[in-house]
Amino acid sequence: MSKAPVDIIKYVIHAEAEANGLVEKPDLIGAIFGQTEGLLGEDLDLRELQKSGRIGRIDAELETKKGITKAKITIPSSLDMVATSIIAAGVETITRIGPCDAKFKIIQVEDVREAKRKDIVERARQILRTFMSSEIPDSKEISEEIMHDLRGEDITKVNGLDAGPAVKTSDSVIIVEGRADVLNLLRNGIKTGVAVGGIKIPPQIVDITRNKTVTAFVDGDRGGDLILKSLKNAGVKIDNIARAPPGREVEGLSRKDVIMALRRKKPADEVFKELEGESGKTALRRTSRSLGKRDRGSEGSRTSKGSRILERERSRSSRGRSSKEHPKGRERSARVRKRNRPLKITTPEKPSESEMLLEKLDGMKNQAMLLDQNFGEIKTVDLDKLPKEKSLKKAHVLIIDDIVTNDILKLAEKCKYIVGITTAGNLSAPKDKIIVTKF
Repeated sequence: MSKAPVDIIKYVIHAEAEANGLVEKPDLIGAIFGQTEGLLGEDLDLRELQKSGRIGRIDAELETKKGITKAKITIPSSLDMVATSIIAAGVETITRIGPCDAKFKIIQVEDVREAKRKDIVERARQILRTFMSSEIPDSKEISEEIMHDLRGEDITKVNGLDAGPAVKTSDSVIIVEGRADVLNLLRNGIKTGVAVGGIKIPPQIVDITRNKTVTAFVDGDRGGDLILKSLKNAGVKIDNIARAPPGREVEGLSRKDVIMALRRKKPADEVFKELEGESGKTALRRTSRSLGKRDRGSEGSRTSKGSRILERERSRSSRGRSSKEHPKGRERSARVRKRNRPLKITTPEKPSESEMLLEKLDGMKNQAMLLDQNFGEIKTVDLDKLPKEKSLKKAHVLIIDDIVTNDILKLAEKCKYIVGITTAGNLSAPKDKIIVTKF
């Protein structure tokens, strides 16, 4: 099957790999596809994304010295920032290339469009100089106006965050996801945007927004929902929330779309209630599926059988009470009632425990924490050192600043609680595990 043409490249994932042995390029590319297959769900499967043109050709440069093979890898992506970051994190989980142990590390996720914009600005300056050096009537006036606009679109830094030039002086700010979103607001005359850079909310945003009217302007997809929940969990005060149209990103909106989205903003409390309602429905569906799997054995069969017996008993009772008046009828009814006692189903965790575990997760960055049965800390390690951590065998709780995947569950087979940011789409949790996630 021929591959679909690659969409316009937005980002390029730059990674490095090191293998303890001699490996070749086909081995490395095969390891990337093979060991990420099914890890991130069908929507982020590398093979399917490459067929549809959302992921470009994966390339690598290999060099072998003294039995160690080192490689520099590039993965072009036309996905959004959130999906691209998830794929990059997935690549870091690869541990083997062919028969050799290997380690992958993400060096950088490059915004290709930003480099193009710099080239465009530089070329525009050259063209402006040409116009200014000529004696075309009113050329100086035109060039001064354009230069004024260019200066107005300069991104500044406020407490280390990309922001518009009016963020410090204005009594209102607009929180967006990334630098490209701030640029788009500037192009449309809005100079109060500030970027948080993803779902890892920087603490300085609290100081920037203090005593200001705050509007969160997010993408119209699940990534936008994650940004909103992360802002709330980080304690950022938000007054209003605006969204891009469904399936679109703030950085790609036209002036009309930007203005319309900001006009249609809603009070933050109203939006968060909607999000909590959706999360509750999703959690209920997940709990139902989980309980269905757990009770499919002894308890599930008894519940199903009891329900069928109850239906038959109701049917009999509707025909009259003659069967109950008969001694055998009364005895049979007693047996039915005994078998049909409702099963008591308890929730797998206490709310206080979940809140406590999630609070510990909020204070972590690219780390894993191990707790004992009394929820006391055993050890905190970097995520890349977790697979070799011996304390996992005696830990009761594992908290990771990452996505909970099947590999994590296998690694923490002795742990009762697994706590993470969210779960992979193909997660298959054993019935003895309790999964607690932020989203």
